[in-house]
Amino acid sequence: MDTNDLVKLLPPDYEQVCFDKKAITRKRTIKNPLDLLRLILFYLSGNKSLIDVTHFALLSGIGKISDVAFMKKFIQCKEWIKWLTQNILPNPIMHYKKPGWLESYQVLAVDASDIVEKSAVK
Repeated sequence: MDTNDLVKLLPPDYEQVCFDKKAITRKRTIKNPLDLLRLILFYLSGNKSLIDVTHFALLSGIGKISDVAFMKKFIQCKEWIKWLTQNILPNPIMHYKKPGWLESYQVLAVDASDIVEKSAVK
């Protein structure tokens, strides 16, 4: 998935809300919400360290940011990230139809994660 595909999934006002929620207050290294989101997604995509994020920011052309600065920025983004997760889909269970074999159960949650540790055999 490239950046254009990602933007299509975002709510139309994600940029304004980023500033409203104070995820970006000054345009220094991270100049726009999309760059911030790219750093956040990179950090959350696997076993990435804060140092990995600083290298990614530099190599991807976002800019030079320290690991401590990104950590503070990541914490500062909490409300914006919560807003994004609530607004990416209008109703995440809108198209859900319970399978027949679950009709007699009250399903509260389903975990379909598939986690494989490094050097583990699947």
